[in-house]
Amino acid sequence: RPIPTQTHLAESSVSDTADAVSLSSSTRQQQLSSINNLLQKSVLGSVVVIERSSGLNELDRLEVVDGQQRMATILTMLAVMRQKYLDEGESGQADAIRNEYLFEQDLDQQEYQNLTLSRYDNDSFSAILNCDFGQVDNETLNEALEFFGSRIHSLTVDETDTLRKKLLSSVTLVSIECTEEQSAFRLFETLNERGLELSSVDLMKNHIFSIAAQNDDVDYEAVKESWQTTVDNTVPFLNKPSRFFRHYIMSAPAPDYPDDVSDYKLFDTFQGIISDVRDSSDLTLESYLADAAEQSELYLKIINADIDEYDHGGNEAINEKLTHLHYIKSVQARTLLLRIFREFDNPNKVMEALGVLERFLVRWKVANYATGGQLDRIYSELCSTVFDESDPVEEMRNFLSGKYPSDAEFQAGIENKRVKLNNRTKYMLKRIEEVRYDGNVDRMEDYDIEHIAPRSAYTANRHSAWVTALNTTQATFEQHRDRLGNLTLLESNKNVRAGNDPFEAKKSEYATSDIVMTRSIGDDYENWNLDTIQDRTSKLSEVALNIWKL
Repeated sequence: RPIPTQTHLAESSVSDTADAVSLSSSTRQQQLSSINNLLQKSVLGSVVVIERSSGLNELDRLEVVDGQQRMATILTMLAVMRQKYLDEGESGQADAIRNEYLFEQDLDQQEYQNLTLSRYDNDSFSAILNCDFGQVDNETLNEALEFFGSRIHSLTVDETDTLRKKLLSSVTLVSIECTEEQSAFRLFETLNERGLELSSVDLMKNHIFSIAAQNDDVDYEAVKESWQTTVDNTVPFLNKPSRFFRHYIMSAPAPDYPDDVSDYKLFDTFQGIISDVRDSSDLTLESYLADAAEQSELYLKIINADIDEYDHGGNEAINEKLTHLHYIKSVQARTLLLRIFREFDNPNKVMEALGVLERFLVRWKVANYATGGQLDRIYSELCSTVFDESDPVEEMRNFLSGKYPSDAEFQAGIENKRVKLNNRTKYMLKRIEEVRYDGNVDRMEDYDIEHIAPRSAYTANRHSAWVTALNTTQATFEQHRDRLGNLTLLESNKNVRAGNDPFEAKKSEYATSDIVMTRSIGDDYENWNLDTIQDRTSKLSEVALNIWKL
């Protein structure tokens, strides 16, 4: 599996070995004594591998089930030592490390890495083994490389020899070779008690591969291929790959799962789902995982707003709407999005469903309703109930109407609270411009959120006119400065020019804006103070109420 994003290598007994060569707090003699003591008792635990049959004149291969990080650590340490020997002109020792530990040759003198990591990490690991350290772009491997490099660089050749000999002669590592996956994964679960926390996705992989290995009715290669496709579509692109599996379980039509799936209970839930799949007369493990692989591709398209399932116009409109949903922060809604795209082959139906989702989400966020499990349950229940109806979008609308904030709660969320200065607020201003003022905002990135009364009105001494105009305390103003009524959209260059200028000067800048809403501020208001902020906030809340109404 891929190396984790944060290294556990430097926290294991190997790191104790490496720490022994640090020269920061004691003499070299003391450090070398520490090396001897540590390495004499270092036990790196068990490595579980599966024997893989090889062809004629081919090297035997062992698939690592447990232990890759410890082995990768040792080889990284040896590669750093090899570079040390090369720097000191000791090519004999450098070649010995390379030929005996880092690489292996077959009968045709074809060279292979002694340890090959996953496709995500192996380019960087290969660079380490070849002492081409500048080509290491994997953060975790680079961290391990720097960890050992900083400690070995300052050693003499004799001290490096001492460390190398102790490492290669005194460390105990037990290799357990299995001839079948079933035994290997059972050992993996039993022996994995050294403190390395496995992710839910690791355990899920272990679980399905172990089932595939134990049952002749399961196509092991098909399971492996589907899982690899899913991993390829998630691990390199998601900070939390487990999120896809949670959303997939809640969205899938079968086995139906109408409850939320948290990270904490993902593995247990997955085990139950797989048990249901195995008991089903309509599903197989292969078909379920193949569907997950297909949905993982869709998931990535949703994240990237890159849907290509429909005609050009439909794709363009849908991807624009997905971008708007991203502005609103719709991560949890991916559960429902997966199901929407699974069910509808008509782009108009998709757009209708996305519109309902947007209106629900904006209200939910503005009213500051809780996220987490409550939202997950809503989306999961939607996926379990509405798509069997004759008009799923109408059923979705009816269902969400009973869940989302009331008109009063939504307006109170605008009128009585400061809004977040993020893309969601910018998008709300964009929609208000388009609906209320009949304007047009093609590219949101061309505009900034402009504070009419500057946020620094009480700290920018150059424009103390704002203190007089606002006629309130700094604390009271800070409660109002981020209200929706004190905000508008303004071209980025004009926003810079307007800065902290007094209101009269700002109105001149606003008058040249492409944004109708911004131009109207000068026409609608003679002065700008707390009363006008509240007045405009109330008016905009009425507009927002009509825009985001189910």
